[in-house]
Amino acid sequence: MRFIKSELLKLTYARRNYGILLGAMALASLGAGFTPYALSRVKNVMSMPLTSTDAVDSVYSKALGAYILAVILGVLLVTSEFHQKTAIATYLASPKRYQPLVAKLIVASLAGAVMNFIATWVGMAVAFYALSFYPEAVPPSSAIWLNNSLIALLSGAILAIIGVGIGSLIRNQSLAVTIALIWFFIIDRLLAVLFVEVGKWLPTGLISGLMNLKVNAQGPGIRINSSDYLDPWPAASLLTVYGIVFVLLSLSTTTRRDID
Repeated sequence: MRFIKSELLKLTYARRNYGILLGAMALASLGAGFTPYALSRVKNVMSMPLTSTDAVDSVYSKALGAYILAVILGVLLVTSEFHQKTAIATYLASPKRYQPLVAKLIVASLAGAVMNFIATWVGMAVAFYALSFYPEAVPPSSAIWLNNSLIALLSGAILAIIGVGIGSLIRNQSLAVTIALIWFFIIDRLLAVLFVEVGKWLPTGLISGLMNLKVNAQGPGIRINSSDYLDPWPAASLLTVYGIVFVLLSLSTTTRRDID
């Protein structure tokens, strides 16, 4: 318990974490706020009118896009120890080296879930406001707020755990953050859209499956069909498996490697 308290103190006292929260809120707001305008501009090219509940639900679901910063939060929770040269004091404070790391995993999952939840609600509020400028927009489905809230909690927790795993593998802070950003912000998202047969098994594709949207839109060189992704329960299960794998990976890595 004392390790968890220690990690919570580190989390709350590090000012950068509040910057990450603000960044997550901004990212969710930008995605949800810009999407109605984008859909209105491409209505002659791609059929996703705001008169469709499915299209409006997709606008609200853009608020879930801040999960990438949950990964960064998890990465920094580990790599900051090595960057600031406090890793030896942290890990050798316990006769069992895995205890501080378990505390980091617990705190990371809680912080990632809370951060993603807050960012998602802010983003959905922005979506509600942005859609008010489009008289033709219909209300979203009745369960959209609850569904997106649950997705935000699950994805935020697991992606933060994945971040801890990445930080345990790559202790150089700049390198770990750069790799995480390139993979989750660019490669993973491109695979989920352009190569769905591969991307649907990766985190971004799994989160898309959790949204359970009913979207089938086509345009010149573009095809978006939500039925290509896994159903919510298989997607949630596989995303949880990713979390478990990264927990085991981080524990194995930390207990076997020297702390310096």
